[in-house]
Formats: sequence, structure tokens, C-alpha cells
Amino acid sequence: MKYLVGSFLLALALTGCNSYPAHESALSASNVNTVVETQVINFVGPMDLTIQLKSSDNFETAEMMDNSGKVHRLKQTVAASGVRLANDKGVSIHFKRGEGVVELVKGKPINITEYK
Repeated sequence: MKYLVGSFLLALALTGCNSYPAHESALSASNVNTVVETQVINFVGPMDLTIQLKSSDNFETAEMMDNSGKVHRLKQTVAASGVRLANDKGVSIHFKRGEGVVELVKGKPINITEYK
């Protein structure tokens, strides 16, 4: 008899533990869908170069604008560390912890620094 009561209490406890996380994850998913924030990072380089990088999807894709007003649409690519974004025209940016490299022309890297 005590085994029957013990197994009933154990089943009740496991059922209660199992149902709570599903409810919590549903709430978390609804909050993620309602909040869309654009992230902007500004960089400076030599000879008065300024780069503005904007993303609304945590840098999966981004728009990079240089100080001439030209806008480049980039998407995330493989990087050993940090974030690297590039397009099929040879334009890329790779940054980590406020330092980075931008290539407006393929094969001609320019060192940049984040400006806050």
C-alpha cells in the first residue's frame, strides 16, 4: 500500500515539473517576437573614414554605410572569432571587442575602431 501511495506522489510530482517549463517557454517566445530593436555600431578608420553598421537581427544580416553615403547589404559568414559580414561583391567587415577590419575593395583591408 505504501508503495502505491509513493508511486502516486512521484507521478504527481513529475507531471507538475514537466508541465511548467512548456508554459514558460511559450511566454519567452512571445516576448521575443514582440521586441525588435535595431543595433547600430559606428566605426572610424584612417583618413576620416566612418562606417555605420545597422542590424535588426543580431547581425545575421546588416546594412553598412560608409561616409560617402554608399550602403552595402551584408550577411554573416564564417569567422574564427568575432562577427564577420560580407557580400558577393567583395565588401566585408570583421570585428570583435571594438576593433575590426573593413574591406570596401576586396584584398584591401582597412583597420577600424568602434566609436561610442
